[in-house]
Amino acid sequence: MNSRTKRLGAAAAAAALALTATACSDTGGGGEATSMEEENADAITVWHTGDASQKPMLDAAGALFEDQTGVKVEVEIIDWADAHTKILTAIQSGDGPDIFTGGLSWGIEFGELGGLVDLRQYETENLEANVIDGLWQSIESPGGELYGVPLNMTTFAMFYRSDILAENDLEVPGTWDEMDAAITQLQAAGYDTPFISTWEPIGWLDWFNYMHQAGGSLYSEDCTEVTVDSPEVIAGTEYWAERFSEQNVPTDQPDISGFAAGEYVFATGGSWNYDGLAVGFPELEGKWSSAPLPAGPANAGSFIGGNVMGVMAESDAPGTSAAFIDSVYSDEGVAAMLDTAATNNVLWLPPRTDKVADTHLDDANKAALTEIFETSVGPPNCSGWEPASPNVQLALQSIVLEGVPVEEALAAAKTEMEATLQ
Repeated sequence: MNSRTKRLGAAAAAAALALTATACSDTGGGGEATSMEEENADAITVWHTGDASQKPMLDAAGALFEDQTGVKVEVEIIDWADAHTKILTAIQSGDGPDIFTGGLSWGIEFGELGGLVDLRQYETENLEANVIDGLWQSIESPGGELYGVPLNMTTFAMFYRSDILAENDLEVPGTWDEMDAAITQLQAAGYDTPFISTWEPIGWLDWFNYMHQAGGSLYSEDCTEVTVDSPEVIAGTEYWAERFSEQNVPTDQPDISGFAAGEYVFATGGSWNYDGLAVGFPELEGKWSSAPLPAGPANAGSFIGGNVMGVMAESDAPGTSAAFIDSVYSDEGVAAMLDTAATNNVLWLPPRTDKVADTHLDDANKAALTEIFETSVGPPNCSGWEPASPNVQLALQSIVLEGVPVEEALAAAKTEMEATLQ
C-alpha cells in the first residue's frame, strides 16, 4: 500500500456517512452540492456494468448502507456490450441512475462531458487514502478532478502448473529471459504450447503489460504528447509480438481447460481465473498456483482494471450517493462484500488492497496477488484514450495477423491517439 493508506475505523466510517458539501457543483443538476440530511432521499439507484454474479456483493453493501442510514440502494445490472452507450444516453437525456459503474477510463471520459460530479466536493479523504497508486494515476483527471473511484479490481496474473514445473526441474520464471528459457525447455520436452494468454492475447490489454515492463508509456505525464512510438514501447511491442511468431502462443483466447488438462504450463489472464480453476477443476488442487507476470528490462507490473463508480451529475441525491460510495471503502462495507463473495464462491477483489488477505484464496495466492498489486498499473488518465483505444487495438492486431512492421503499426496508432488528444 502507498503512503496515503489508512485503515478506516468504525468511527471514521460512521463519520463518512454524514458527508457535507464542501463546494458548489458546476455540473450537478441541483446546483449546490448537498448533504444527506438536506436531500432526505428514500432510495438511490446504481447501474452496475457486469454480470449477475456480481450483484450480490453490491446488494450486501447496499443492505449495510440501508441499515446505517435508512436509504435503500437499488442495483440494476447492465451488460458490458451496451453499458457505454446506455450511460452516454443517460447523460445526454438527464434520465439515468444516481451512480454508475463501468470501465476505469469512463470516469474521466464521462466527467469531462459534464456527466459526473467531482467527488472532491464531498469529504472523500477516505477514498483517496485507500486507492493504490497504480489506480490513482488512472482515475484522477489531468485537471485534478475525481469523477470516480474503483468499486472492485481485477488484474493480470500468471497461473502455472507447479507439478509440471517440478517434473521438469524448473523454477517459476521471474523475468522475460527466465520465461523464454523455460518455454524453450518445455518445448524440447514435448509441450508444443507451454504458454497462453486467456485475456485478449492480441488486444491492447495484454500488450499493455509488455509495453509497461519495457519502460514505455502511452502518453507524457501531462497528457500533452503521445509517446506510443518511443524506443521503449517499440521494444515491448516487439517482444509481445514475438510470442506469437516464435513461441507458438495462440492468437485466439484459449479456454483455461487446456491449462487444467496439462496442455499448457503457463497461462496469463484475469484474476477471475482463481475461482475458475479452484471451482471448475477441483482435481487440480495442489498442482497449480500463481505469480506476478515476469518482469521486463525496465519494470515489473501488470495491467489492473475493474469497475469505476461515480455519481451522475443529474442525480437528485448526489450527497447520499457519494456517502454510499464512501461506505463501500469502510471496513464494514468491504467485509459485507467479501463475506457475500465467499458464500457465492466468487472472487471479489475490493478496492482496498489491504483486504486481499480477507479473501477466500489460499495463502500462496493471497501473497501472489498482494505482490502483483504493488506494481500494478491502470490505463492512462488522458481523456482521449477511451475513444482512441479501439483503433490502437486494430493497429496492434495488424502486427500479429498481417505482419505489419512494429514501427509502422505504432505510427498508425500514434496518429489515431493524436486525433483524440485533448
